[in-house]
Amino acid sequence: MSSSRRSLAVLVITVAAALSAVVPAGALAGVLGGGIAGYVTDADTGLGLGGATVSWNGTTSPAPMATTGATGRYLLTGLDPGSAGALAVSGPPGWETTTVPNLTLPAADIGDQSVAVRRDWAATAGGASTTANDDGNAGCPATAASDGDRATGWSATPASHTPADPAALTVALPQTIDVRQLVLDPTAACGHDPGAALGAYRIQTSPDGATWSTAAEGTLDASAQNTTTAIAPSANATAVRYVRLLALAPQDPTAATVDLRELQVFGVGPNLPPSGTLATDAPRNYVKNVVRLRATFTDPDSTITRYLWDFDGDGTFDQATAGPAVAHVWTLPGTYHVTVGVRDFRGGLGTTSIDLRIIDPNATVDPVIQRKPLITFDPVDGIDLPVRIACSSTCTFTASMVLTKQMAKAIKAKHRMVLSFKGKTEGPGLGSWTLELPSKTIKLLRKAHRKAVTVRLTASAVDRQKRRTTVHRWVRFR
Repeated sequence: MSSSRRSLAVLVITVAAALSAVVPAGALAGVLGGGIAGYVTDADTGLGLGGATVSWNGTTSPAPMATTGATGRYLLTGLDPGSAGALAVSGPPGWETTTVPNLTLPAADIGDQSVAVRRDWAATAGGASTTANDDGNAGCPATAASDGDRATGWSATPASHTPADPAALTVALPQTIDVRQLVLDPTAACGHDPGAALGAYRIQTSPDGATWSTAAEGTLDASAQNTTTAIAPSANATAVRYVRLLALAPQDPTAATVDLRELQVFGVGPNLPPSGTLATDAPRNYVKNVVRLRATFTDPDSTITRYLWDFDGDGTFDQATAGPAVAHVWTLPGTYHVTVGVRDFRGGLGTTSIDLRIIDPNATVDPVIQRKPLITFDPVDGIDLPVRIACSSTCTFTASMVLTKQMAKAIKAKHRMVLSFKGKTEGPGLGSWTLELPSKTIKLLRKAHRKAVTVRLTASAVDRQKRRTTVHRWVRFR
């Protein structure tokens, strides 16, 4: 393909990728012809894989190709609508190559096909290193058993070893993992007779390369040649950093060599559960009204699959959602211990909770018979402090917030008093206000890189009979 045609192809894919974010699939197909889109993900973590190569092998010539972005998204356009073909996915270095055959493109739309690929932790391309105590056959080094190319392989000489010290291939994995599967291709290499294929074997694992334990062992016969054999470790599969294959014997006892085309190791690294916070959309929430809750969670090594909600604090999840937000209605006032549990692709669970106060604004107010006004505060909600007073007659309420000398100096505030408030009830009963940390003070805090501030609050209520109640307290805003 000429450089001008290659540039045009890249331009088409780039424009198509941009359009796919804003144009419906059907409309996009009308503009760019047939196509297929989807995600390439890690089969063990569910995370999108950037840097994977995706190509369509069909009637279109040459075969269109695309590279996934950071989220694993790909888009191929300019294909023949309604045609059949296969989707070939080559993961980033260290991941397997996978083909999805027998796909048929829609006649008037963009096809949808996502693909999950596995990471081979033994692959040298992914950061593993392979050594052996026997590289005696020229052209068949230890690294050929972990290069992802089944046309090459490792070959050792059994006669050079004893039963106590057999030929051994050792792979240092790029990180510690829990091994889920081991894969062997025991086909003969280097032009040797088929009988040179690996027969009896033992696979050992180690956390440090010094202490070894058996994870699997067995014997392969001729039926295992020219294919792959998947082996589930029977023991010692957790916290593995090193994998060692002991080539105990070839399939033909008279063979001069014992050969292995490929050793693959599949598994997962440590799983950290999701972590985050839970909050309501509104500072005050009322009985028999819709209350909206929102979880903000992240997971560094897996994808989040669902959110579990416990609305009454009894330890049992009452509802599951695919997204991080939920709406709920409480029929009775009170304080509820609300918990969200967030589950990831690998089964990890992270939780967080809040104590949520549900208010009944229509509750009957009993006659206020105390001699002095009563002042109460709700818990601080971010930069808001809800306050209520109860008075037997019309009441005047005042409040002030004062910074400590040290804090005023630290944030370079010109005045220590940051808030002065005054309110008045219309008559006997309840009065309520929300004291809010001023935006000017918030800006000073941010400029000084402070995430919280504690102020001295003085609140006072005076009724028509000159009866006064004054409260002093320290309040911390975040």
